[in-house]
Amino acid sequence: MIRKYLIFPFLLIPILSWSQYEVTGVVTSKTDNDLIPGVIVIEKGTKNGAQTNLNGQFSIKVSDPNAILIFSFVGMVTKEYSLKGENKIIVETKWDCNKDFFDANSIRIYGQSGLINNPFGGQIEIASPYIISGGVLDASYSYQTNSEKNTFHRGSLEFKHPISNCDFDIDFRISYRDFQFENQFDNNAYSFEIDLNLSRISFIAGYTNLDFNDLTTSINQNSSGVLIGFGTKLGKPLFPELVGKISIYDDFIEYQGRIQGSYKRFLLFLKYYRLSSFNELSLGIGYSLFY
Repeated sequence: MIRKYLIFPFLLIPILSWSQYEVTGVVTSKTDNDLIPGVIVIEKGTKNGAQTNLNGQFSIKVSDPNAILIFSFVGMVTKEYSLKGENKIIVETKWDCNKDFFDANSIRIYGQSGLINNPFGGQIEIASPYIISGGVLDASYSYQTNSEKNTFHRGSLEFKHPISNCDFDIDFRISYRDFQFENQFDNNAYSFEIDLNLSRISFIAGYTNLDFNDLTTSINQNSSGVLIGFGTKLGKPLFPELVGKISIYDDFIEYQGRIQGSYKRFLLFLKYYRLSSFNELSLGIGYSLFY
């Protein structure tokens, strides 16, 4: 009788071993395909778990070939994976969307010089604290002159990223340009623009209006058109942003370009503007303050 009881546990061992189903795999980031160490792997409905190693690999024994595995990690969207009989798997995960914007509560002051027509000038930009939906109001004004006949004004009011999710954010902007040039032109233009920002790429579109006054012929032309543009963010050094826009009117094309970067609190930009025979290349150096 005692021998029968001794034999019984040994009969259970192969049965228990057979009921354990070993699964191996690797966890990667869907964004950049990096291997992710330290991810917690749990068999759903149990306390059975494992953890990925430095190479993002894991091994876990589950009770059911069709079990569901739960993958979790700080800053990562928790993911459930149904095995469906698989025992070697690759799991792609997404990082949680907590976008950080660093453009609020700032005042940026520039000295600038036009390298073609208007050598003297400056620019100021003021950004509000975060308001509705995390957006920021940013106002900008610049003035350049040659201390004689030429003046060049630019300004904008922008509502930055009030609409934002993991994949994109949107900016809304009103801008104007106004210049007087050697008693030849007295012109102004304004635009309503929308930026669609996708990772490091931006697409810009809008409506624009031009009041073109030719002082030499006393001819005034008022026309509306479309504005289109493109922007991108580059890497080190200075992490510059490159933006180019064109406005297409009935008889004119207006060109605007800008490359702008920063190092700590120091700021630098180079801007280009052209309309008809007037063009300007402006260099600006500035400093950023926070309040």
